[in-house]
Amino acid sequence: MHRKSNLSFNKIFDLYFGLFMVVLFSSLSFGQINALKQLKKNAKDINILKQSIKPSDPWTINNLITADELVKELKNSESTKPVILQVGFKFLYNTGHIPGSKYVGPASDKSGINSIKIEAANLKKNQNIVIYCGCCPWNHCPNIRPAFETLKKLGFTNVKVLYIPENFGKDWADKGYPVKK
Repeated sequence: MHRKSNLSFNKIFDLYFGLFMVVLFSSLSFGQINALKQLKKNAKDINILKQSIKPSDPWTINNLITADELVKELKNSESTKPVILQVGFKFLYNTGHIPGSKYVGPASDKSGINSIKIEAANLKKNQNIVIYCGCCPWNHCPNIRPAFETLKKLGFTNVKVLYIPENFGKDWADKGYPVKK
């Protein structure tokens, strides 16, 4: 007999909960529902970024930017656009790059570091700078770390690293983000 009352309670609870959810979501506008979906996606992105940072990395989560975030920033007519530096290999830049980005060369070698220093010489220390490579999976990139460390040593305070988990093709171009060839 006790089990029967529990089943009845569960059915009643499910009915009321379902009714509550219908009332709640019917009172939300499409914009509010989309905002809730975006909050959920942002929370997921933040969790992914946190997991990608190793204790030995010179950056924090505040120094990372996702492709979605960068695209929104570039589309926002009210925001100051960041200086975007491609710190990878020339053939990758020539194959396709973020529109408006400047090629400075692979930061894994001395000439690339020198190019970063030359490019940085004309920038204010508080300039928003985004660096990216996209040559290979994030944890194996030979260029991001030296580029970031160089800009920080030069005194730049607003340096962000574009988080590209696999490579530029898969994580930028294939997602339909703008590419210039």
